[in-house]
Amino acid sequence: MTAPAGAVVAIYVDLADAVAIGDVIETQTARRYGVVAVRVQQRGEHVGRQHLRCVVLGVGEGGGGAVHRIRWYRRGRGKR
Repeated sequence: MTAPAGAVVAIYVDLADAVAIGDVIETQTARRYGVVAVRVQQRGEHVGRQHLRCVVLGVGEGGGGAVHRIRWYRRGRGKR
C-alpha cells in the first residue's frame, strides 16, 4: 500500500553515507521522502543500518538537504 503525501513512514537504509535530518530520500520511481529523524543501529545483525522517520513528499516538493537515492529490494515471504 502506498502512503499519501504528508504521511510519516519508517525507512531502513544500509548506505555508506550518513543521512541527516532535512535530507531527502529518493527511490528509483522518483518518490521522495523528507527525513525528520535518524537513528543508527549500534548492535545486532545489522550494525550501522540507519533507521529513518520520513515524511512522504508530494509531487514537486523537495528538501534543502542532500538527496540520497535508494532502490528497494524484494522482501522474503514472511515479511508481507
